Amino acid sequence: MKIGISGFAADGGKSGISQYMINVLQRLPRLDPAVRCVIFVPAAERALFEPAPSGSEIVSIPDWMAHPVTSILWHLCLYPLLLRWHHCDCAFLPAGNRRLGMWYGVPSVSTIHDLSQLHVEGKYDPLRMFYIQRILPLMMQRLTRVVSVSESTRRDLVDHAHIRPERIRVAHNGADLSAFASTDHAQAKETIAAAMGIDAPFILYTARLEHPGKNHVRLLEALALLKQRGQLSHKLVLAGSRWNGAEAIDASIAQLGLTDDVILTGFVENRLLPELYAAADLFVFPSLFEGFGIPLLEAMAAGTPVCAANVSSIPEVVGDAALLFDPRNADDIARQLERLLHDTSLRQQLVARGRQRTQLFSWDDATNGVLQQCYEAVAA
Repeated sequence: MKIGISGFAADGGKSGISQYMINVLQRLPRLDPAVRCVIFVPAAERALFEPAPSGSEIVSIPDWMAHPVTSILWHLCLYPLLLRWHHCDCAFLPAGNRRLGMWYGVPSVSTIHDLSQLHVEGKYDPLRMFYIQRILPLMMQRLTRVVSVSESTRRDLVDHAHIRPERIRVAHNGADLSAFASTDHAQAKETIAAAMGIDAPFILYTARLEHPGKNHVRLLEALALLKQRGQLSHKLVLAGSRWNGAEAIDASIAQLGLTDDVILTGFVENRLLPELYAAADLFVFPSLFEGFGIPLLEAMAAGTPVCAANVSSIPEVVGDAALLFDPRNADDIARQLERLLHDTSLRQQLVARGRQRTQLFSWDDATNGVLQQCYEAVAA
């Protein structure tokens, strides 16, 4: 089987969707030698997918076609022609909640990561919201088969995008767990102090600086409450690249008087990320909505206790291995953070449960879910 893959919306390797794309596309022909892939990718992001898997090829697309408007036109008009030119048996779109076409000329499979725009008001500008809320669901309905990264997203696909349940397969995301599980806490603290200058105890949140979806502002309000109560003994490290609405996070830090309590690291390279997780005393994840939440797996694998929002797919991922809170209630976030910081026994329990929990997720399983859907699409 020859699969023609849309490599658009990879975010320069700086998002969960990009990590999904990189890991799954490398594994497709590795897990099934009968599969060959043709990956169509904007030239600027070609390096993310190199070297090409054995028996596969990467086709560069001019970078100007990666602009949101032109990339929509590319998927509508040029993608079907390229699939035919390269004699592909199936189309695979690994970022289907961002880019899809209406017709492909061959059976089609797409991974839908989330429908967060239905749950987070003001996530994007009105024009983009119209495209995502009105146009994309129609495109999703025309797919031959769909992969969902969680049961939470599957429910949204059925209830809101009106996709027939029998066409959807849930295949959870994975993470490179071996890289995170092998890091010692004390050694990691020394490494992070030397490499990033963070030498105080800290709480970690890894997410792009996006407002309102990632909910940094409510987390900062909770931090301010802890400070007012004299319970703030840790810095808050916000690790992630700047995104839509980052200026609201800057303003909140200043208005709440947290300039000396918050560290903004920017995007953290993969080589340092396991050390950063392991060096943290606590990982907090207050996102208002997640299709999956790969950082949760990374934190649990690193042996860092997790305190997270009780919404969307997050409880599905963490199970009983995290302390949960209402992400829209700053006081509840503050209470749970304080509890976990002061309860040594609870932290130890969550660390043990977290390491066990991560064994349920792997990139191989995620990739096999895509392969099964591709074969079923072609056979349909």
